[in-house]
Amino acid sequence: MRDSALMTFDEILHLTRIFVDLGVTKVRITGGEPLVRPGVPELIKQLGQLDRLKDISLTTNGIGLIAQAQALYDAGLRRINVSLDTLNEEKFEQMTRRKVLSRVIDGLKAAHNCGFNPIKVNAVAMRDFTDDEIVDLATFARENSYQLRFIEFMPLDADDIWGRNMFIPGKEIIEKINAIYPLEPIALNGESKSDTAKRYRFADNGNEVGVISSVSEPFCENCNRVRLTADGKFRTCLFSLTETDLLTPLREQAQDAVIAQLILDAVAQKEAGHKINAVDFIKPERNMSRIGG
Repeated sequence: MRDSALMTFDEILHLTRIFVDLGVTKVRITGGEPLVRPGVPELIKQLGQLDRLKDISLTTNGIGLIAQAQALYDAGLRRINVSLDTLNEEKFEQMTRRKVLSRVIDGLKAAHNCGFNPIKVNAVAMRDFTDDEIVDLATFARENSYQLRFIEFMPLDADDIWGRNMFIPGKEIIEKINAIYPLEPIALNGESKSDTAKRYRFADNGNEVGVISSVSEPFCENCNRVRLTADGKFRTCLFSLTETDLLTPLREQAQDAVIAQLILDAVAQKEAGHKINAVDFIKPERNMSRIGG
């Protein structure tokens, strides 16, 4: 595995220690799909033993949760995000190329039964495709006590179909939900300044729904998130056109201080914004599944 282009778990832990020493306190495991890799619960357990790392979460497509939810919970994971853009089996198969919607639904139930809290459902709404399910997804989340997060459709899709004609702004999404289920905004506190979501609660039951308006209302100036890809490349923005290779120096036995300086140098040149709405926007070569959004 050491010769693989992908980081080993030991390498992930090593680099995470360096990030934690630099002040990182929250880590999210993403993909691709993290649960296709054997041993993720053990990785979660070892990450949980790092001093000063306060929060660990995981984003998954939910297909593997039926089999792994309990092991993940036993390893110490408590927060989980499940991507679910549609409740329609035909649309789900069209989007994922698999007939596994029922497995995702059952995976959410399995996570709930284990005690995961919160369970967030991430949904991307697309005009003339899933926009008619915005309220249906809100109903689904309300009835199951999941926290719903709508994420604006961004130009990072693997099929390269993004366009303004398919984009639905977060404000419109909230208006559609509010018309059926009245919403109350949740005030931000000091720690939430860098939160990517505008959060609301249903007025009648207190369950939460949020929208991440990356395109229509960019929050770049408050963004404090960075990303490490599965092959050990450091990215300061989802839409970065450059990456910093951390895996090669790690495998060449570079001192931690050297790798830490590479990270600091990259952060010092962090992009001012993603430029989605600018005329000179350039789409990154990597799509979302290869970045770990």
